[in-house]
Amino acid sequence: MNASIIKSIGYGALLLSFGACSDYLEKESFNIITPEQVWEDPKLINAVMVNLYDGMVLEEFNYWFKDAWRLQNPSSMSDEAQASFQKTPCWDNGNATYTYEDDLFEQKFSDRYKNIRNCNDFISQLNEATSLSEDEKKLLLAECRFIRAMHYFTLVKRYGGVPIISEPQMYDPNNLETLMVPRNKEVEVYDFIIKECQAAAVDLPETRDNDAKYRANKYVALALCSRAALYGGSIARYGEVQLDGLVGIPSSEADRFFQVSYDASKTIIESNRYALYNNKPDDKAQNFCDMFLKGNGDNGEYIFQKQYNVAGGKGHDWDKRNAPFSYRGGGWGCGIAPTLEMVEAYEYIDGSEGSLVLEDENGQPRRFDDPYELFSGKDPRLYASIYLPGSPCQSTKVEWVRGIIASDNERYQAAAQPDGNNSVVINGVTYNTSGKDGGADAGDASKTGFYQKKFFDETLTDMNMGKSETPWPVFRLGEIYLNLAEAAMELNKSSEALDAVNKIRERAGIVLLSTIDMEKIRHERRVELAFEGHRYWDMKRWRIAHLDVAQGGLNGFRGTALYPWFDIRDNKYIFERGYNSPKQVRIFLEKNYYTKINQDDMNSNPNLVQNPGYTN
Repeated sequence: MNASIIKSIGYGALLLSFGACSDYLEKESFNIITPEQVWEDPKLINAVMVNLYDGMVLEEFNYWFKDAWRLQNPSSMSDEAQASFQKTPCWDNGNATYTYEDDLFEQKFSDRYKNIRNCNDFISQLNEATSLSEDEKKLLLAECRFIRAMHYFTLVKRYGGVPIISEPQMYDPNNLETLMVPRNKEVEVYDFIIKECQAAAVDLPETRDNDAKYRANKYVALALCSRAALYGGSIARYGEVQLDGLVGIPSSEADRFFQVSYDASKTIIESNRYALYNNKPDDKAQNFCDMFLKGNGDNGEYIFQKQYNVAGGKGHDWDKRNAPFSYRGGGWGCGIAPTLEMVEAYEYIDGSEGSLVLEDENGQPRRFDDPYELFSGKDPRLYASIYLPGSPCQSTKVEWVRGIIASDNERYQAAAQPDGNNSVVINGVTYNTSGKDGGADAGDASKTGFYQKKFFDETLTDMNMGKSETPWPVFRLGEIYLNLAEAAMELNKSSEALDAVNKIRERAGIVLLSTIDMEKIRHERRVELAFEGHRYWDMKRWRIAHLDVAQGGLNGFRGTALYPWFDIRDNKYIFERGYNSPKQVRIFLEKNYYTKINQDDMNSNPNLVQNPGYTN
């Protein structure tokens, strides 16, 4: 077995809650465990499996591009949000443009294939383990095939076709060419992932005992199959084949992939093993909010989740990095700022389009006692996912105020972040021109007027790094319904697509649709799965990211703000749209649908071909 596995077999034990394994490993010195000892002890074999799980890229709370302080994650790189921090290198000059970086969300081959190699080694040696029964071997083999498929999905959605290596490679200094495997076609990689998931699903159990409940079961493998096949179908239908198929999938393959996704999704749904979370049907907003809170991952909807444990040193930083300004507990916070475009994507509960009405029938600004009133009647998922001006938070309210209006409509705008100097004296009275959670273009606070609420733990008292335990939903049933709807629509099964979308809307508390089309399905996916890491990849697989912002793309996108002003003449709030955010206008090029292969990887394997639009 690969030595790197042996030296770190206990690293991921807390992630997957293997109490029995960790008890055993506490008595061992990892540095003296040999491969022979591992394969003689089922506890150590399972500990290795835990480490294999820990190597997966799940794009969760701690997933950022480059440094975490840059606040570039799939939400801030889509049209869902901006990154608030003013000095983030990609957006620190509102008069400039930001071209999506060649290595955005890169997963170097040299990193990912180490994990694939560990999986291949594990599979190869598993059959020789005399300490395991044949049923135990079959189960571990299925788990490892699922994990390996996840690694390949991580790669293919970034690079297109990559080398498929499913057997251990032997290092021979006299024959290095055997290690230099060329890229497979993109369609071949998606087919490999699907085959691995389908095979794993046959041998994985439908349910897990409590001590292994966070490990893969049959429906976890099928969930990856559902997602990967949907991606493959979209790329075949909307993409372009280049480099003789190393990137892109022939359009003739689209229906085949959509059928696979449809079948996998339907199997999960019809198993009745999972249900859309609906513990508070009379409070739809709180119901949706609760699903994503700490300790609530075992909620019946999550199919596969990543768990965290602060006591074991496996907490995450999401709350610290994303708390609204006044709730951040001494620095950081404010990370992801949802855009007005995202807020207005949420319809009203009667199904009407979600644009906010800022003016009355005479074209005059509407006036509100409380800014929260502006959002009355919106989709309950909005209140559960985004902190709006006036949203309740802990024992107070989120306050984002652009400035104040005095006599003769004279305006005094916030000029500093909330803890700076934002005071003005009018007629001998001192007023604060900022809300406690923002209002200015300067500093760290949100520049849009909004903060992300989904996943934020209002009960957290220790606002230091690594103190959050909210689980991350890798796969949940809500996504599977939307996968089914999209695949069904692509296969001209519109009635099934309508039924699936209406299941989601019914749980959300919004009027059901009477007709369906692809735009409605994509819209539902956008609001249901907001901030869960889907939107950026969806825009890429649908091949809409390179379009102009007016066409739903990212070219020319800056992100619009909502500016509440407080009028001291009648103590009312009015609102304006803020189009001149201090963030750069974005440029997404067609080459950005695929990530540039790292130069070190290219240098180490001369048989690799670089992706289109990039130089070697």
